[in-house]
Amino acid sequence: MLKRLLAATLCLALAGTPVAAPAANVSVMPIERVYSLDETLRLMRNDPKLQSAEQDVIIADARVTEAKLRFLPDIGLQASATKFDARYPFALSPEFRSLLLFPGAVSENIYSGRAYFNMPLYEGRRTLNTLRLAQASQKQALSDRDSVRLEVALRAKEAFYRLLLAQEREAAFGAHLKSVEAAAAAGELGPWERVEAEASLGVARARAAEAKHALDQARLQFLNTLSLELDTPFRVQGELATRPVKAEVEKAVIWAMELRPELQSQTYRVQMDAIGVNLAIGRRNPTVFLAGDYELTAQRFPLKNNNWDVTLGIKIPFAYDFWSQIKQKRAEQRQGELTRAELQDRVRLEVRQAAETLAWWQAEWPRRESQWKKVQALYDDAAGKSGPTLSRLRARDGVLELRLAHLSAVTEHILARARFERAVGREIPQ
Repeated sequence: MLKRLLAATLCLALAGTPVAAPAANVSVMPIERVYSLDETLRLMRNDPKLQSAEQDVIIADARVTEAKLRFLPDIGLQASATKFDARYPFALSPEFRSLLLFPGAVSENIYSGRAYFNMPLYEGRRTLNTLRLAQASQKQALSDRDSVRLEVALRAKEAFYRLLLAQEREAAFGAHLKSVEAAAAAGELGPWERVEAEASLGVARARAAEAKHALDQARLQFLNTLSLELDTPFRVQGELATRPVKAEVEKAVIWAMELRPELQSQTYRVQMDAIGVNLAIGRRNPTVFLAGDYELTAQRFPLKNNNWDVTLGIKIPFAYDFWSQIKQKRAEQRQGELTRAELQDRVRLEVRQAAETLAWWQAEWPRRESQWKKVQALYDDAAGKSGPTLSRLRARDGVLELRLAHLSAVTEHILARARFERAVGREIPQ
């Protein structure tokens, strides 16, 4: 009886013990990615425009290979098997060598195999000019890709530093809002002071909300620039710090004339137009070619009847639109020269404008930094002393504005340097 009682107690205890439920689908939080400036520039390799420019380079390389292969003879093999029923003599189509077939043949089958070659000996340098055209197009594609790379790097830097500035502004306005809330909650304020404190609190809340909204927009712009999913969790890691650089305008203009990919691309465009004129002129030149065939033809295997030939020929073209094409190509060549001259003027203007902007921010940024540090030091000295609450709020507002102005100046100086390097086509040495 005692054993049965113990067994029943044990069963009840086990029945009351909670049983672990099967593991449900637990959502795993995605890992937050950290992007530095170097990582941002590396990820910009996936930019669609840059990828398209890379494909243009591949296409240009393939066209150069095709142009080189045109110097080789056209070599091939051909085989055919024909079953026929002739009522009168006839010939096969030219694709099958125009073989003659006669009625009453011993066999209604005929077999043929041939090897052939065809090589132009002289064609007015058209093949050579075609190769030069493909090589100029290849160099133009490389220059266009370099130009896209510079644009992509500039967009990456702008998105990165704009996001850093938005983060700093959002953090500064958040801290300022907390201090204003603490001051507004103080009980020693008079009626008019209370009004002013509440007004300051409302302004601080509005500016903090605007800063948060600007940060969200900057994050979306950063993700879009890097061609990432717009819901990707991430943060950027960097510092808004800069230092003076020496920008010599005249030397920068010379660098730009030599290094800007757009100018190099336009130079190759002019070369291609000149080659196009030569190709149009070459249409009136005769073509001398050498061709040969070796053929085996019979109605039964093995094929023993053989024919061979070697031909030296000449073609003299008569083009009705010869002069119109010459005029068209020369007009295109002139257009390319005008476009290049206009581009040179635009590049000179871009370099000087970028240098002027860089010089202005380089002079403005230290002034703002000096003023902010000076007021910040005064604020730190007065922080432990007594004084009116509203005076403290106004002082903190002033320190905040000076700090934000300094951060904006640092960001603009960094981006002005990036734009100046883009205008020149190379990095500025320290």
